[in-house]
Parts: sequence; structure tokens; C-alpha cells
Amino acid sequence: MFNLMIILLSTINSEPIDSNNYRIAHYILENIESLEDVSITELSKVCYVSNSSISRFCRDIGLKDYNELKSQIAKYGAAREYAKNKFYFKDENPEHYMSSYIHAVISELNMLEKNLNQKMIHQLVLDLFQYEKVAAFGYTKSQNEALTLQFDLQTSKKIIHTSMRYANQIEYITHANKDNMIIIYSESGTYFQRMFPRKNIFKDLKNKPKIYMITSNKDVNLPYVDGYIFYNSNNDYASHPYPLSVITSLICLDYAKTKEKLGNE
Repeated sequence: MFNLMIILLSTINSEPIDSNNYRIAHYILENIESLEDVSITELSKVCYVSNSSISRFCRDIGLKDYNELKSQIAKYGAAREYAKNKFYFKDENPEHYMSSYIHAVISELNMLEKNLNQKMIHQLVLDLFQYEKVAAFGYTKSQNEALTLQFDLQTSKKIIHTSMRYANQIEYITHANKDNMIIIYSESGTYFQRMFPRKNIFKDLKNKPKIYMITSNKDVNLPYVDGYIFYNSNNDYASHPYPLSVITSLICLDYAKTKEKLGNE
């Protein structure tokens, strides 16, 4: 499902502050509740850009045209009501919700320790040594883990690619082949459905990249994903992204120790 707010936040996080795309995305974020009936000309005037800049912005964030942008804006009200539930977690003591939240996070990590497949993490690490072209991507909070993975692996002189901008993620995956390895962070397991809702991602499965997915959704089974690192989750506000953060650290730790071991041989 296309999430307009996530895409807009990604845009202002990745575009120069003086760019047209930043200006348009920032204006929509601040005024979205009053933009459902605004024409492309009216929006271009308040953003101090041309109509063609608005059209180009729509394409840059993955939409066909301005009409599709208006359609997404119209869905904002319902999406906002649904999003209010995101802060739910098992609150054992409502009067001390901060302590309850911390205990809920600890519970998540205890589940992770008991159920994590460490052999699959090590297999992913071994493949990091085999592939020169490696990328890691995620959606919203999960993308932060991809950035952490990139930063921590470079300490061991392993350089991987990532991108905050979702259009760039889509472009990279679309053009990847068997020489690439891609790590997907997706708690819900719906990354590909969100990013490629109408596309046949890999027409040639023999030439596709090697793909790992790190997810709590044990029911996901995609034909083009080669390996899964599953973890248990209560799927509430205390569940994400802490297990992903630990798994990222374990990947980087295992990579450093494996590299040291290989260097000593």
C-alpha cells in the first residue's frame, strides 16, 4: 500500500532543502488536511513552483500524475485514524506506562534470544564475503536499520549501498541481477508488496539478485527470496525496531569476527 506520509518524509530527508521537491513535500506535509480540493495551479502557486514541477514531483515519488496525488491526499483522513493505534502495546501498569513499555521491549528481546536462527545469520554473513555488490533496504523504521548496517559494516571495510529515497530503492532493485545481494528489513514481510504493488519484479528468476529478508512474518514465502531471518514479535509499538536492531548488530559482529578468523588462516 502506498503510504503518502512516509514517502513525503523520505523526500524531505533526502532532497536538498532549497529544491522544488523538498518545498512541495514540506508544504503538503504541513497542509495535507486542506489540500483535497486544491488544483495543481493553486498548489504550484503556494509552493512557488511551476505546474510542470508539481507533475515532475508526482512522478519522482512514484505516482502517475497529480490526480493520483490528490487521490492519496483524499485517503489521508482514514489513514490517520488507523495510525492512531500504532502506540498500542500491552500496558501492564497504565499509571506507569513508561516502565510498562520498557518491560514490553525486554519481553521482545527475550523472545528473540530464544528463537533466533543464528545459523541463517551466519550464512548471510558468509554471502557478504562472496558478493561485492550488496544493498540493504527497508520501509520507515526498518530503513534506519539498513543505514546502521551500512555504517557498522564499513568499520570492517565492507561497503554496501542503501538509500533513504524509495524511488531509488525501487530503481536499484529493478536493475539488480545475479551479481547483486540485497538484504530487506521488513517486520511485516510486506516490503515488496508495498514497493512494487503492480509489478512483476523479476521476470528472469535465473538472473535475479540473491535476496535475504529479515522479518517477523513467518507466513511470507516469496519465490524470489532466497533466505529468511525470522524472529517472533507481538506486533505492537514495543516490537519494532528493537529485534531488527539486535539482528543488525549480530550481523556486523559476526562479519567482524569471521573476517578476523579468515585473516588468521
